[in-house]
Amino acid sequence: MLKANVLRHLKGPALDALLIILSLYSAYALRFNFSIPRLYFNQFLITAPLLVLLRCFLMAAFNVYRVIPRYASTTDFMAIFKATTFGTLVIALVNGVIVPFLPAVNWLYAHEGHIQRISWPIVIMEWALTLILLGGARFVQRTWHLQIFEKKPAEDVRRVLIVGAGDVGETVARQMRNSVTYQAVGFLDDDAEKIGRLIHGLPVIGPISQIGTVVRDYQIDEVLVAIPRIDPAQLQQIVALCEHAAVNFKILPTVHDVLEGKVSLRRIRPVEIEDLLGREEVNLELPEDRNYIRNEVVLVTGAGGSIGSELCRQLLELRPQRLVLVGHGENSLYEISTELRRRFPGSDIITVVGDIRDINKMEYVFRTFRPNVVFHAAAHKHVPLMEYDADEAVKNNIIGTYNVAYFADRYGAKRFILISSDKAVRPTNVMGATKRVAEMVIFCLARQSKTLFAAVRFGNVLGSRGSVIPLFKRQIADGGPITLTHPEVTRFFMTIPEAVSLVIKAGSMDEQGRLYVLDMGKPVKIADLARRLIQLSGFDPDRGEIQIVYTGLRPGEKLTEELLTAAENVRRTEIGKVFVAEPEPVECGTLWEKIDELEKYAVASDSEGIRRVLKELVPDYQPAPPPPR
Repeated sequence: MLKANVLRHLKGPALDALLIILSLYSAYALRFNFSIPRLYFNQFLITAPLLVLLRCFLMAAFNVYRVIPRYASTTDFMAIFKATTFGTLVIALVNGVIVPFLPAVNWLYAHEGHIQRISWPIVIMEWALTLILLGGARFVQRTWHLQIFEKKPAEDVRRVLIVGAGDVGETVARQMRNSVTYQAVGFLDDDAEKIGRLIHGLPVIGPISQIGTVVRDYQIDEVLVAIPRIDPAQLQQIVALCEHAAVNFKILPTVHDVLEGKVSLRRIRPVEIEDLLGREEVNLELPEDRNYIRNEVVLVTGAGGSIGSELCRQLLELRPQRLVLVGHGENSLYEISTELRRRFPGSDIITVVGDIRDINKMEYVFRTFRPNVVFHAAAHKHVPLMEYDADEAVKNNIIGTYNVAYFADRYGAKRFILISSDKAVRPTNVMGATKRVAEMVIFCLARQSKTLFAAVRFGNVLGSRGSVIPLFKRQIADGGPITLTHPEVTRFFMTIPEAVSLVIKAGSMDEQGRLYVLDMGKPVKIADLARRLIQLSGFDPDRGEIQIVYTGLRPGEKLTEELLTAAENVRRTEIGKVFVAEPEPVECGTLWEKIDELEKYAVASDSEGIRRVLKELVPDYQPAPPPPR
């Protein structure tokens, strides 16, 4: 085994040595019209081994021999160019400065008693020939491997049409040359200057509107969308064309992935409903001059949840001194902490299993870790469940929020950001009403605190626990039906990374006691969402392959959601997609008294009493009777 490894590692330098000698000999032959004088032939004999040692040493130094020749890329050919050119510069230095002063040797004797220098045309020709032969040998190996050994029967390869002839499309086409699964056939692009031209030998066939014709004429098995900044409306058109052509379609990464260099065949994925909802790409970066996270101790409650876990991911990108994860569910907390330690090695990550309703545990957390910035994401958010268990909504959303906010103030945190909900606006359910009271709690604490308190209000996030999309996907996987409560229900949606990024940016504002509202775009009809998801799963909702069944509104559910009340004056901030509103005035003395009442009713599991007090605190709350179990 050892002998085989040695031979394998020597094979590359041995071939290069032969090519270097051939290059040098050819340079002498060309210089002297293929009749090399004896004096210069002797010079060739002594120069050749020295040149081989020099060039092979430099090739190793530039990591050329670590590259597998059949996978050589432009970067690897550039390494050969650098090694060869640097070697020629060394030769030129020795030839021009050192050789003329060396004593004569009989068989290398030259005029004036010194060793004859290598002719400069030979130096130049040897450099060019070496570069051509060394690079050409690897190109031949790569081409031989692709054309002969990687050739697969047609039935084993999926013929792919790439939509988008830009940098991402070019990268994918290049990678497909090494793939045993995919064979790129050509490109479609709406740029008229690209149509008819070649990329890696593949034609840009025509505009994107010709998907149907090209799929038929070129026997395409799969369409790959490789446009990183694609407009959702354009993507919907492409999906419709692919569905009409009865061809599979997939998509490549987002702009964020492209910037991180994650464009690869492994990143190909099916088109998701999130791609079609009209959400524009958002800049996830926080400007350096607004980075209030760097070198600070940051605490996140609800760290194992959908929002909390994404908060932790993005916060670690901003390089805090320490990140403290607090959560009640130990399994989800373990999963996110394990992920974070793998993705951010060396980061100081503290995991605390604890309940925000436990006042003693919360005091221990703040006394021990002294966080400077607090993101409060822990909450009960499931509307129908909180209608049944209003006491738990009060304990968690109101009492728990008070506990965390109180200790943030007491232990001198610089900032406290509450994650709120659009269901707090004119609430028709206990969950929304308790989130509204949670906002009131921090606004009252803000009046006499040095801690900057703020609430950030937004709607549904795609893919979160309990959201409709994971539910619909499970129902489709089970063969249907998809259950909807009402055909006219609409909701706001945004992606989790976008929502979290905007929350972090809103937290950088220096205004005390403010309510920030995220731009959620246009509301989406849930019935339309279900139909698109059925289509993306390969079924036709019009043929009843997956049925949609309406079950009626659930307890506390509204047809539409809002982000602001009429009394909350709103204005734009300098942060895109973030608005600031003036919270409605709160009588804090009354608030603390009513919270004491709510706590007593919650301990007694008195749902009617809870609803009555919530109505007193939130006049526009329209409570429904407690539903029967």
